[in-house]
Amino acid sequence: MTTETETTTHAGERFQATVNRQGIPFADPVPDARQILGKADFRPADECILIQALAHGTRAIGLDETVDLREPGTETFWAFKADRIFRFTVDERGFDWGAGTINEPLLREIAHVGEDEVIFLERDDHPDRELGPDDEVDLAHAGTEHLRIKKRLVTVFFKKKPYRLLPGTYTTEQLMAEFPIEEGYLLNLLNEHGVLVTLQPGEKTTIKNGMQFFSQVPGGGSS
Repeated sequence: MTTETETTTHAGERFQATVNRQGIPFADPVPDARQILGKADFRPADECILIQALAHGTRAIGLDETVDLREPGTETFWAFKADRIFRFTVDERGFDWGAGTINEPLLREIAHVGEDEVIFLERDDHPDRELGPDDEVDLAHAGTEHLRIKKRLVTVFFKKKPYRLLPGTYTTEQLMAEFPIEEGYLLNLLNEHGVLVTLQPGEKTTIKNGMQFFSQVPGGGSS
């Protein structure tokens, strides 16, 4: 029994393509799209679309266009029973697709979006929409959808009020600039032991979700 990505390879079929996550062997290292669609059971080929996944986008392959499977990064494809191509961009990189919608997990996969990143759908008349795992993008209406990748924000608290910051390491001065801290006051961090620690000038702090900060008058208690 084969798994989703396994396939049976016959003698002479030394080259491999992956179509819709299913591994398919080829004897010919340079098959055309018609051959790839046929071996993936997408027939007739002229009623189907083959999309090649690349490092920086995807592209539709013409039926008589060949692909050299010996070149790394050329062997992943998506096949569709469809009669038109849909287009969108991610950070200005072009993508072809063979369906009128695409869900966020698949979009994340083909656009190589990291776990520490989120996808935003650009909108003209409203704030950009952050996509979650249950969302999908409608590609079927007129025009090209534009998406952006941004770093996933970290939520920290200053005086119990949440603030969303880019992940990373901040100096004390950089953190103080993010909060409405009173002029001349010090910045305290509530550490993992529940103790307030005053952050020193130039000290570096790597922020994590849930961190709590407070201000302190010099020589006095926190507020």
